[in-house]
Amino acid sequence: MTDRLGASEWSVPEARSVVAQLRSVAEPGLEYDAVELFLALCDYLDQLHGSPGFDRVLPEAERSGLADVVRRVRGRSAVPDEDGERLVQPVNSAVTLAEGRVLAAHLEAADGWQRELGLALQGLFSYLDQLYGEPGSFTELLTSAERDRVASR
Repeated sequence: MTDRLGASEWSVPEARSVVAQLRSVAEPGLEYDAVELFLALCDYLDQLHGSPGFDRVLPEAERSGLADVVRRVRGRSAVPDEDGERLVQPVNSAVTLAEGRVLAAHLEAADGWQRELGLALQGLFSYLDQLYGEPGSFTELLTSAERDRVASR
């Protein structure tokens, strides 16, 4: 088992710590949007993982079990959120999930911490795709009621 986020050199705890610190140095615009999206997706995974939260990449058997629960919950009729539908943009993010995928790919082509942030963000998308069932399937967030059902598995 690895706690690395995709091709990133950062483990989950390292990534969360470093990215939280990057909030103060990220340039307004794409860099800052990527930081906010990364942190919002980690918060989302905290909710899906339940206690103790998203502190590691789950081993295959546990990840498969969580993915089964996510797919079952998604397969039911959506429980309306405040807006009556599932969201395609995390509340604490300036970019949508689709825009975030493009942003992550853009950052991967950069150097330094921006590249590592892009790789870690791609790792989060890949991990969420696995939980949702297939590559590219993480296109919307579960409602808060659905997240509660997943976490209480």
